[in-house]
Amino acid sequence: MALMLGVIDTGIWRGAAMKQRTVLAPWYALLLLVALQVVHGCSMMNNDNVEQRGAQLADPATVKKMPEITMQEAVAQCNRTFVIQPDYLAELNETGSFPDETDRIPLCFIRCYLQTLGILTEDDKVNKETALALNWATSGETVDECLDEMTGTGCEKAYFFTRCIMTRALVDGKSKDNK
Repeated sequence: MALMLGVIDTGIWRGAAMKQRTVLAPWYALLLLVALQVVHGCSMMNNDNVEQRGAQLADPATVKKMPEITMQEAVAQCNRTFVIQPDYLAELNETGSFPDETDRIPLCFIRCYLQTLGILTEDDKVNKETALALNWATSGETVDECLDEMTGTGCEKAYFFTRCIMTRALVDGKSKDNK
């Protein structure tokens, strides 16, 4: 299509080409948005799905109180069941994701970790208040936006949610470093 516009844009067709470009401009923007969605796997088109997000959140009235366990204790406890190498956790902390996202053991380790800390309930709902109280997430808005990433099995949901939270924290940290 770009070649066709170049041909139309010469000679007496210049006025028609400008009109055609004006009409096509919104379509190019939409095409770019769809391409970004496909290439990056973002959930840009789902940002206003409040009902779906609400279904992923735990009801604060029914959530158990925050367990009295440190993050290090939660890591040690979950590592007994789902053995994960320290370099895998280092990779998660440095890049926001695991080197092999198909290995179920690290994904289930994350689920165990979030459940042990009370960030995730037994039925895989997010306890936003606990996530914020533990400073695990930077803001309620980040938690809400990352709920869109919770797809797949219980372990996958926990991991994709964590990956989103971690990636946003890393990006926010780099943005603050550059200011």
